[in-house]
Amino acid sequence: MPEQDRKRNPFLIEHANLDDKIYARVKALIADGALPPGQRTLQEKLAREMGVSRTPLVNALKRLAQERLVEWVFCHGVYVMRFTMREMAQLFEAREGLEPMAARLAANRIVPAEVRRFQRMFGGVGTRPSAADVRRYPACDREFHWRLVELTENPHLAAARESVNMMISAYQVGVRRSSAESLPEHRAIPEALGRRDPDTSEAAMRVHSRRSVQRLWQRARAEDAKR
Repeated sequence: MPEQDRKRNPFLIEHANLDDKIYARVKALIADGALPPGQRTLQEKLAREMGVSRTPLVNALKRLAQERLVEWVFCHGVYVMRFTMREMAQLFEAREGLEPMAARLAANRIVPAEVRRFQRMFGGVGTRPSAADVRRYPACDREFHWRLVELTENPHLAAARESVNMMISAYQVGVRRSSAESLPEHRAIPEALGRRDPDTSEAAMRVHSRRSVQRLWQRARAEDAKR
């Protein structure tokens, strides 16, 4: 497909391996926020924008429903999943169990070039970030956490985290801590990794994860109290 066509219509896809491509594209649209939480997915409209028939799109939506990325509501249609703050806290708890382990394993495998890569990810972001820094920070954060798991070379850990992190990435608008608060934690992790110290690397990641979980549970309790 010509690149100019893709830029004009990000929904449009090629027809080779159609079911898998539709599944991957809808999943990406959810992760990028093009299909935001709570939005009703109009199947006819989405199929038309993708340039495909409704049947393979329905197949893709069924797969995404199994992954809890969309929800079929009887007599109402398909909606992009919206998690409560309590559910988000639980998702972050699951990630808290996985990522400190990833940091421990990565510390035994990391090379200096990778340490420098981690250090560059947040380069230029200060304690008083600009508007541009704030916009790019979520992408840096995603790359940071994904690369850490990749370095473990453990496909089982990666698969477990992928399921949790897809939901977190798609729905964490409004739940992230500020860059000013989390940046020192992000910098402490590669510092520990650079020393190839599994204990310190695991501890640094646990601090980072635990603070996010604590913040979410505070918000979850406040949300529950309003009901």
